[in-house]
Amino acid sequence: MAQEAADAKINALSTELKLLRKGLGVQAKNLPGVVGEELREVCGIRGDDSPGTVRGKVVTRLKALIEKLPESQRETARIVLGFGTGANERYTARLELLGSGADRNIRTMQRRADDVIYLIAEAAYEAPAAFGGSPVISQGPWHTSALAVRLTLTGAAAEVFETRQIVSHVAGLAEIEHGVSLARPASPSGEPDLSGLGIDVVSGGEVHSVRMVSSTRVAFRLRPPRALDAGDQHEFFFRVRLEEMPAPFYCCTPEFPCESFELNVRFDRREPPQRIWRIDGDLSKDAGDPVPARKPLFLDNAGEVHTGFHDLQPARSYGVGWQPAP
Repeated sequence: MAQEAADAKINALSTELKLLRKGLGVQAKNLPGVVGEELREVCGIRGDDSPGTVRGKVVTRLKALIEKLPESQRETARIVLGFGTGANERYTARLELLGSGADRNIRTMQRRADDVIYLIAEAAYEAPAAFGGSPVISQGPWHTSALAVRLTLTGAAAEVFETRQIVSHVAGLAEIEHGVSLARPASPSGEPDLSGLGIDVVSGGEVHSVRMVSSTRVAFRLRPPRALDAGDQHEFFFRVRLEEMPAPFYCCTPEFPCESFELNVRFDRREPPQRIWRIDGDLSKDAGDPVPARKPLFLDNAGEVHTGFHDLQPARSYGVGWQPAP
């Protein structure tokens, strides 16, 4: 986008974020009702989204943007917007947390809050490299700004719900390449049927050019409802049902950079795994290897694990692995 248009969007989003930070910030009950047009665009909010969906998208997107800031600014940003503070801690009380020692002048703290709000707005429209993030984010025709996956395991079967938000780098982006790994080999001849493979494109566009790129991986192209311009965001949602998991791990191995990936795995409580671990930036060929030392993960009371990743690099794998019950 032209510099003047970019500046206008950044300033407009800054104004909306300043309104959002008032009162209880992201913890406010009326949050879905005060989300402005620029923030709705940045978060990929649709007109038919429920209030809970609006809140979830705003919180997820703001958390990802905060992670793109310099480390010295992140905690300030969290306090200003109300992340991790007391349930009834209003903006003026949170401002006092920004002061340290003799530096408790309210104008100084307000200026620091305004500065970090502007940085967040700037991060929403500019490459993460400007904040010390990955410089490769600008490569390719698009990148993923947010990916959220819920994986439910029932015996050998699995069901995957994937919500992916992408950002176009080019004008006139008319299709997006996507692929899914399967548990069992499928015939590479002819055009496979996605529904026959247990894959449903629930929302976000029209699918075409379905093809097998290997005996266990299907690729297809998604055509958004309209061509995207540079800086435009688009969200699509898939459901994948597998009679059998391909392997005891689930990973995102992006072709293009991915800003954030949130993964929730719900295990079959009748057969909980012996152990679970986090896969963080492994080479794809090593992702399923249970031998390397990795950070352990533990089931909560619902039989689930949740983990998140930021600034995912192409051709690296991120996700969760587990050792099945004997």
